[in-house]
Amino acid sequence: MVVPETVSRKVLESLRGIGLNLYERNLYTAILIKKVATASELSELSRVPRARVYDVLESLEQKGFVVVQHGSPFKYVAVEPKEAFENLKSNIKKEAELTATRLEELKKSDIMTNLVDLYKKDLKMVSPGSFNAVIKSEDKIKMQTKTLLSKAKKQVNILTSEKGIVDLKEHMRSLSKLKGNNVEINIMGPITTRNRKQAMELLPYANLKHLEGIELPVGKLQIIDGEHVLMGLVNDTEIEPSQEIAFWTQSPHVANELMEPIFKQLWNQAKDITKSGNN
Repeated sequence: MVVPETVSRKVLESLRGIGLNLYERNLYTAILIKKVATASELSELSRVPRARVYDVLESLEQKGFVVVQHGSPFKYVAVEPKEAFENLKSNIKKEAELTATRLEELKKSDIMTNLVDLYKKDLKMVSPGSFNAVIKSEDKIKMQTKTLLSKAKKQVNILTSEKGIVDLKEHMRSLSKLKGNNVEINIMGPITTRNRKQAMELLPYANLKHLEGIELPVGKLQIIDGEHVLMGLVNDTEIEPSQEIAFWTQSPHVANELMEPIFKQLWNQAKDITKSGNN
């Protein structure tokens, strides 16, 4: 009996989702099966190479998934899953707090000044069109949206989906700050019974329009200050969030000559949304 053949793929993939690598997943499930075992026993059951089993077990101990019984030979005891998950959550919180503190300290230090100088050096020699990337997964796309909103000085134009209207709630603080800085914000997308509440919450900060019955030439679209473009490449209703893909470019030509005309055409066809929620 070996772990890869006896433990369901769903279980192993779930453990991957909380940050356990292949060897850690196999070893932890092996320990759960054995309850108490030596490294050699766990190596055989998990198919983790003997040369790696000790450092992987040490990693699991640090994460709170196993306890070591000192003796000859050492034995390893499984930590009950709910307790193990709480241990991991606690460790992640502590590490995140420590990292956040270090980041704030670095932001105020000479090191940040040096890093900014490195970035700005010869920056004018780089073509703006060179700044582009394909961004994968909903989380990373949201992170890029937050970054772009923080750069906005004049205008933000957003074409989004039914789900995208709901997701914009996560950027409410950024939108509020932009509104306070007199940045024009225009948002349009399908306003339905499923997202009307979230849509109404956007009204204090943005001009909002309802879009329906119009075949879109592009997916979700964000245009920032006629310079940055973030364009969705897939339909977010047909894929998992981890499979969402968007294209980002810093290109005044793409923004002003290609995407702004599309946005303006759709904006003129869309229906105004009032504070009362009527269109």
